Amino acid sequence: MSQLKGLRVRAWVLALAIVATLPAVAAEVPVPRAAYTLQAELQGDGPMAVVFESGFGQDAVAWKAVIKSLGPECRCIAYGRAGLGDSGTDGNAKTIDEHLADLDAVIATLAPGRKVVLVGHSYGGLLVSEFARQHPDRVQGLVLVDPTTMGQRHAFRQADPARVQADDAMLLSMLPPAMAADYRALVARLDSPEAATPAAMPDVPVVLLTATQVAAEPFVFEETAQGKALWRAQHGALFAQFSRGTHRYLDTGHNLHHEDPAAVVDAIREVAATGSVPD
Repeated sequence: MSQLKGLRVRAWVLALAIVATLPAVAAEVPVPRAAYTLQAELQGDGPMAVVFESGFGQDAVAWKAVIKSLGPECRCIAYGRAGLGDSGTDGNAKTIDEHLADLDAVIATLAPGRKVVLVGHSYGGLLVSEFARQHPDRVQGLVLVDPTTMGQRHAFRQADPARVQADDAMLLSMLPPAMAADYRALVARLDSPEAATPAAMPDVPVVLLTATQVAAEPFVFEETAQGKALWRAQHGALFAQFSRGTHRYLDTGHNLHHEDPAAVVDAIREVAATGSVPD
């Protein structure tokens, strides 16, 4: 591993470790669960209810720039999943279904009786897609920010199984034990045979934002030219499952909401306006 790549690896781990220590952007509100309490952040009480799901290992602070830009027009809700930020945990690895149950509780607690715009980055994008598929009547629209897809690992493993295996080993060696357990649970689900079959998505408006930059020093397979081509294809297939919306390609890295928060803000406003129009 080159010196530059080593620096990028250490920076990535440090970002995961300190993200919860950054200043909060909103009032903190507890969301009780059976064995732990999630800590959510609520800002504003505008007509547009927006719930944010962060990427793997990140919490509410990841959306600081986006939420600030939305201002008073938004009832903005962000939170840390179990074990992240100030959110508690029962010590057990969490599956997709368990994370969806927690998201359900956050929405029921902080936006009761309201349809919400769901915004998800990376793994959070997968979660909000699945939530909308299961609860379309509760979703006003989706903003998918360079999202993970159910079928991506099947595509990546078919293209370069050795690289995917090496990436897994590297990540597991770097992650804290609890986060590594969550990663193993996620990989098991995405590697399952049923994950390879695309699921029909609900009739809700969507804006899908795809980051197109190929990294000069790829950290994982997704950042290589081959991985990025497959990533784009996965997003194209995902978008094809929706009946209305927009798919945009942006010249950024994976953390699109940090590099171009205005693009995410515009997407939120677009799906909120579209979703408010009766069919």
